[in-house]
Amino acid sequence: MLTLIKLHLRKNKILLKDNFNLFFTMFLAFIINYIFHFYVGRTLGPEDYGTFGVLLSIVYIIVMPLMAIQTTLSKYVAELNAKNERSKLYYLFCKSLKKLGVFGLIVSVVFLVLSPLLSSFLKIEIISPLIILGSSIAFAFLVPVVRGFLQGLQRFKLLGLTFLIESLSKIFLGIPLVFFGFGINGAISGFALSFILPLFILFYFMKGGFFKEQGRKFNTSQVYRYSFPVLVMLVVLTGLYSWDVVLVKRFFDPIVAGQYAALSLFGKIIFFGTLSISMVMFPKVLELNSENKGSLTLLFKSILIALFLGLSASLLYFLIPKFIITMLFGEEFLVISNLLWTFGIVMTIFSICYLISFYNMALRRTKFLYFIIFFNLLEIFLITLFHNSLAQVVTILIIIMVLLLFILVIYTLKNDKNINYHSSIQ
Repeated sequence: MLTLIKLHLRKNKILLKDNFNLFFTMFLAFIINYIFHFYVGRTLGPEDYGTFGVLLSIVYIIVMPLMAIQTTLSKYVAELNAKNERSKLYYLFCKSLKKLGVFGLIVSVVFLVLSPLLSSFLKIEIISPLIILGSSIAFAFLVPVVRGFLQGLQRFKLLGLTFLIESLSKIFLGIPLVFFGFGINGAISGFALSFILPLFILFYFMKGGFFKEQGRKFNTSQVYRYSFPVLVMLVVLTGLYSWDVVLVKRFFDPIVAGQYAALSLFGKIIFFGTLSISMVMFPKVLELNSENKGSLTLLFKSILIALFLGLSASLLYFLIPKFIITMLFGEEFLVISNLLWTFGIVMTIFSICYLISFYNMALRRTKFLYFIIFFNLLEIFLITLFHNSLAQVVTILIIIMVLLLFILVIYTLKNDKNINYHSSIQ
């Protein structure tokens, strides 16, 4: 009995340590990232920052689903590494880079071709930011490959470092461009260059430390088959916190749209601040599942961490909203102060939904995706119909997130109960 208690405590210690290591580096990265955003917001003003914000939302819709590659690769890398099949790891790494590189190039070209249409739909007067962004998207498709390997090998310190390098790129490249008068083009260029610089350092880590054998060919089709539902999951999850920014830019005054982009950014602080939890949880759920062990307790602990972080941030948003907004963005953005804590709650709930989704995907459950797709469509439909004020938009988001969380909890508990039931019969 004592041995089991010690083992349980040791596992909890490892979970907390891994979470802390990754959370600390990612948190530092996000602080640096948001320094970039706050500087850009104060310098450009609400109107241009609204354009900047909607462009980033489009990028998130395209790039964030690439975490499906990272998630999928982390699963198979963890399995291959456990079997000590290093030659297969090298082959998988090279083939994934090649496939994602080609696909990224295609997406980049399509984005550039559609840039005039996007510019017209989103009421963006100049097309140059779209061209700059489109030219860099291909590089963004390569980063998840390396991060997937680091996550699967549970090299969480190095994984966190990649995010840190990405953020520093924006500070040292983006801010000087804005400072010297390049405006929104400079801000977008800094963001675009942050996709490129980390690659050189990432390749150095990967080539220097992980692969010392020649690659051995094997059938990788199962890897890409597994990635499809994960890709769908991330597309629809990203849509949930991105469509609102796009639609507000479409239906509202440019200045109001910029103010909402700032509000959305404050909310994303909570989401990205808790992102490390899912990265740590996912490979550990896979590991427990492969050993036929329950992982619901791990999910519960992960949710508690996310809840604590989200509610702490929301409390600050409630207590000192005007101080936070004035200090970070300036007085032009103060109109969002009454909505700040509410949006914090929205993103806290979304972060928990995100964790639950990753948990179910690790256990190869996919039916919950239909619910998330439905709520994406519902969000677009409701905001298109009801957009008299920003408060109305935020209210719609609260309703959607609460309903989605309720459904995901019921879905997860029901499926875990079934697993326990069958195992008890056996």
